[in-house]
Amino acid sequence: MFFSRMKTPALHRVTVSRFGGLDLRDRPAENSIAAMENLCSDGEGALRSRPQRSVVTRLAQPGGVTDKETLIWVDGQTLYVGGTAVGAVLTAGEKQFLSMGAYLLVFPDKLWVNLRDLSQFGSMENTVTTQNEVQISLCRSDGMAWEDYLAAETPPAAPEEEPLWLDLSGKEPVLRQYSEGVWTAAADVCTMLRCAGIGVGFAAGDGVELFGCEQAALNGLHVLRLVQDDAIVLGVTAAGDSMQTAAVTVRRSVPDMDFVTECGNRLWGCKYGLVNGRAVNEIYASKLGDFTNWHCYEGLSTDSYAAARGSDGPFTAAASWLGTVLFFKDRCIERLYPSATGAHQVVTMVCPGAAAGSHGSVCAVDGTLLYLGRDGVYAFDGSLPVVMSRSLGHLRLHGGVAGALEGKYWLSAADESGDQHLLVYDSRRQLWHREDELAVMGFAVWDGSLCALAEDGTLYDLQGRHGTAEGDVAWMACSTALGLESAWHKYPIRLSLRLRLAPGATVEAALSYDDGRTWETGGSVTGRDVTQAVTLHLRPRRCAQTMLRLQGSGECVVYAVSAVYEKGSDET
Repeated sequence: MFFSRMKTPALHRVTVSRFGGLDLRDRPAENSIAAMENLCSDGEGALRSRPQRSVVTRLAQPGGVTDKETLIWVDGQTLYVGGTAVGAVLTAGEKQFLSMGAYLLVFPDKLWVNLRDLSQFGSMENTVTTQNEVQISLCRSDGMAWEDYLAAETPPAAPEEEPLWLDLSGKEPVLRQYSEGVWTAAADVCTMLRCAGIGVGFAAGDGVELFGCEQAALNGLHVLRLVQDDAIVLGVTAAGDSMQTAAVTVRRSVPDMDFVTECGNRLWGCKYGLVNGRAVNEIYASKLGDFTNWHCYEGLSTDSYAAARGSDGPFTAAASWLGTVLFFKDRCIERLYPSATGAHQVVTMVCPGAAAGSHGSVCAVDGTLLYLGRDGVYAFDGSLPVVMSRSLGHLRLHGGVAGALEGKYWLSAADESGDQHLLVYDSRRQLWHREDELAVMGFAVWDGSLCALAEDGTLYDLQGRHGTAEGDVAWMACSTALGLESAWHKYPIRLSLRLRLAPGATVEAALSYDDGRTWETGGSVTGRDVTQAVTLHLRPRRCAQTMLRLQGSGECVVYAVSAVYEKGSDET
């Protein structure tokens, strides 16, 4: 008796030794991960748990963090530079930090600190209101008085005896000098205001605004020619010598700005909204090399700058990039090209800009500017921005804050449901990874590490080089559905994992046959006394599609996953 020969089911082996990153699309890329927690791209293609973090310090009222040769942060109303408290008192709330030379600048407080000498700090603004009589007189720019002149609408009858005439016949007074039968305008005519303390806190060259002068022509914007504690000299001609008891206010101010950045030894800022009841949509710049002066207009290349813009909507961020200044709006970028002659040019680029509330996401990574826009994370290389977060699928993020180190872009943002995500983009491998739900309000690079200030006040070193190290990292990786890569049916009959565990680290493998609604443990392994490589075998049950989930605690590297498939019929 002979039996018919049965055909051995065709077997097919697939091995994955180079893993992709996080991919949330309906049709993910090959070898990508459908869900993950606390993984990183440091494994050069292998799945690897992220490094342990460390806690540098904890803040009671975090206001922001930055870096400039050392780590700088704000706790409540106190600024700390390298752990040393600065005597300046800040307002509560989140801060913007800028660096200009040896100075640290803090907005919206408009405070400066000399980082070479922490005892030197102060406000960028200054206001003095007189308490005593104010003497007003004509003088030269060096403060020397003009004397023996006649103030009248008509010239002196005997000009040879009275060669100086203050002409009051026109809209503005003009000091004229008689010479060779002709009255010509005298050169170097200024006005001095003398009163106790009127010049304290000002310097020659400051652009100031005056209020309260009884001579109306003296009110408004002026550039100070000479400053003494009890006197200031303006480059304008007064209508003669006078004295007033009414208070005069001298103010050097900095505009209220939404966002500020530094480029070309100037500060640049932008403002959209109502200012003193007036609608404003403007861009500003400080005087060249002087962050305290924003109202110096003398027709020089070093002057301050202000320009109204016609693009609609509020500004969402500002950044300095490739020698230009970028002012972001939701659907455009105002790109400003600074000029050494003062002829600055602004070009409106109609393209996706930074999303509202994501000004902290603008960050340079390996020669490319990345930022979170309304439709994803964009990369801007100087031409036009392009989306580089398509693998995040339908995940819509907002409130982004970012930092960069060694070609990686850390982005902390919330999704539409309010869940927080700390995502990392490796620009060199073009892979996204998710770490955890850490909500970050600011990043800073310090001594080769990227530090993150969490919203709860904890300041972390994400590389774990400084401070107190955290415990073993709990991690997870979930595969996409296995068995859907081809049109014909196939069933995984064996899964093998090759991995390396640190001593005490654990890994558990689980399988799901219903798209992740339930999980069945397939096996586990624990690291021994020394770091070693181990192999874990799993036997899934016959099913059209299977999902594999690995989760563990401690340092682990997954080098390869091998699946052996059995081919089914065209229908089953």
